[in-house]
Formats: sequence, C-alpha cells, structure tokens
Amino acid sequence: MGLLNTLLGKTQVPSISVSILPEVAKQAILQGKLPRLNTNNIFLKTGEYCCYIDKTILMVNKTKKIYQHKGGSAPGIFKGTRVTWGSGHPVEYTETQQIKGILYITNKRVILQAKTDGFEKQHRYLTAIKPYQNAVELQYGTKTYCLIVADGNLVYHVLKMLN
Repeated sequence: MGLLNTLLGKTQVPSISVSILPEVAKQAILQGKLPRLNTNNIFLKTGEYCCYIDKTILMVNKTKKIYQHKGGSAPGIFKGTRVTWGSGHPVEYTETQQIKGILYITNKRVILQAKTDGFEKQHRYLTAIKPYQNAVELQYGTKTYCLIVADGNLVYHVLKMLN
C-alpha cells in the first residue's frame, strides 16, 4: 500500500483479485526454479520461453493542462468596438490512469500486453526493481513502470533468477 499512497495520495488501492499464474508455477518460483509456461498470445524468439504470466494494472501519471481566464468585456464608445480586460493562465495537474493488461516475463524480455502504453523491454536494460506486497516498480533507464500485480515479490524473484 505504500507505493499507491505515495503515487495517488489516496487510501483506495486497486488490486488484482484473481491471479492467472498456475499454483504449480508459483511454487516452483518460490523454490528457486523457473517454470516453462505455454502461451499463444506472445511471439517467442528462438530459445526463449515464458516463465511468468499474470494480470496487471499499469499506473500512468499524465500531466494535463487547462487554462483559466478571468476578465470580461464591455461595449466601446464607438459603434462596433469592444473593450476587453483580464488575463488567462495555465493550470497543470497530474491525473493517474489505470491501464489493465497482462504481464509476461520470458527468459529474455518483460512484456506488457495492454490496449495502450504496453511495452517490451529486454532484461539487460533493467536498471532497478522495487517489490511491494501487491505491486512492483521496474526502472529502465529514466522510465519507471509502476505495476499492480497479485504478488510483487514473485515478480522480483523471477527477475532476480533471470539476471
């Protein structure tokens, strides 16, 4: 809950209610072994196999800008003229979007399959990882992905075994 309170400043936390990762695969990961899972939804490269599949929610902070105008106008002295006064200034705010998707971890890549903001990253570009009870942060260079998963420590263990 610490991640989402920091991100959102709220107490309402989205969660993954049902994991699609088989229990046998979960137990294998906890024992230090990488399972080989069958999937037809991603294209695997030669020598590549999938070792983690689960539902996820990608938290994306979007900065939006609106303009506030204060002022008015009045008829001028001469016909067809108008006098206006006031000012306008932009107001920026951050909105957090929740994007549902499926997280795949193979022995070579991390793949997020989603309608928008999906990604595919190779393990060698992973800079940092921070697991939480129900989430994980993956940092690739200057870009950080905040993912809500059923068990953040499980994702952490899989990536540690692969690196």
